[in-house]
Amino acid sequence: MSLLRRLFPTDRAQRAWCLYDWANSAFATSVLAVFLPVYFAKVVVPPDGVTLPILGLAWHTGASSLWAYTVSLSVLLVAVSAPLVGRVADEKASRKGFLLLCVAAGASATAFLAACGPGDVFRTLATFMAAYVAFSTSEIFYNSYLPHIAVASARDWLSGLGYAYGYVGGGLLLAVHLWALAHPTLLGLEDSAAAIRVFFLSVGIWWAVFSVPCALWLPKGIRRVREDDSHPPHLFSREFWAVYREIAAFPGALLMVCAYFFFNNGIQTVIAMASMYGATALKLETGDIALAFLITQAVAFPGALLLSRLAESHGTKRVLLVSIGLWCLIVLAAYKVDTAAQFQGLAACVGFVLGGSQALSRSLFSRLIPRERSSQFFGFFAVGGKFSALLGPFFFGLVQDLTEEPRSAILSVLFFFLAGLVLMWRVPEDD
Repeated sequence: MSLLRRLFPTDRAQRAWCLYDWANSAFATSVLAVFLPVYFAKVVVPPDGVTLPILGLAWHTGASSLWAYTVSLSVLLVAVSAPLVGRVADEKASRKGFLLLCVAAGASATAFLAACGPGDVFRTLATFMAAYVAFSTSEIFYNSYLPHIAVASARDWLSGLGYAYGYVGGGLLLAVHLWALAHPTLLGLEDSAAAIRVFFLSVGIWWAVFSVPCALWLPKGIRRVREDDSHPPHLFSREFWAVYREIAAFPGALLMVCAYFFFNNGIQTVIAMASMYGATALKLETGDIALAFLITQAVAFPGALLLSRLAESHGTKRVLLVSIGLWCLIVLAAYKVDTAAQFQGLAACVGFVLGGSQALSRSLFSRLIPRERSSQFFGFFAVGGKFSALLGPFFFGLVQDLTEEPRSAILSVLFFFLAGLVLMWRVPEDD
């Protein structure tokens, strides 16, 4: 019974918090990681690629690199706005309102992807960007709730449990999508491309429906009192840039952001580019790629919980260092992948370390910051994460365009994991 109570929190706020991972992980899995990159490469983009006018030059690029550049541009928008949005949420005690606004925008844009078809290159990318920005911004407010709904000793477990819920929820919907992809005519759909468009619509509905508990049960944000909060900071104000200086008073948190900047670079590049790499470089079928990500989801659930339990007994920082080291080995192994079976085996390895790496990073950072300013500081945490998600896919696409060799792009990811490992070593020990 004790384990059941830990898996199903009795506190309604904690339950709603976990269910939001269940809700939005469907976008991260079925849309971002699996079906949209493959659909974009095989259906939307012409076989000979597209030519972009850049600084008066004609830059010809294919689906894989164009996807990488778009992911980078999307996260740039989030990274620039994250500290400001986080601070405003703290000042005005409006984190729940911001979270629900992101849910509405993201779920709607995801559903609208169903209207994008062959040749709709830039409409597809613009719609995806809207959904991705809403998804990423919502995570700022979602993460910032952690120190307000759980005591310090319970955060490792709750953080890992949130990711575990996400992997189960996203995995369940992905399993349904995988079955539908194999039997589109049973659902009255013309082909697999039509099925994938329906998947986009279903993800939007899933995201919205399972976010309802957040609206009902999450508490409003704790208001941070300022001497003068009648003029909320804006992008070009001195107050806004003062936010960046404030984190220097917490060197552990600043170092954590820097370490996260690098190793999350690699993680986000793997997530964003794996299915595109499988579709374009390895020529894998959509079903094989979807199965690989379903395996990742299945393994990630026990992986997140196991690493969270190990962190409770051996220390969050130590376990996080081990997980980053495992990521380095995974990248080296990815260089040699050739078959669908190898791709799926590597997906299982990714699943084991994925949830734990992210959950423990979130938990460790929450201990290095002042509780009453969590939204503001998690905005900085998002900067580290989102700017890294910007650089990783960008360099992946650039290396691929310059070398015309996808495997060289894979090795470029290793640098970010190694840099993150070195910096994480210097982060203060957690309690």
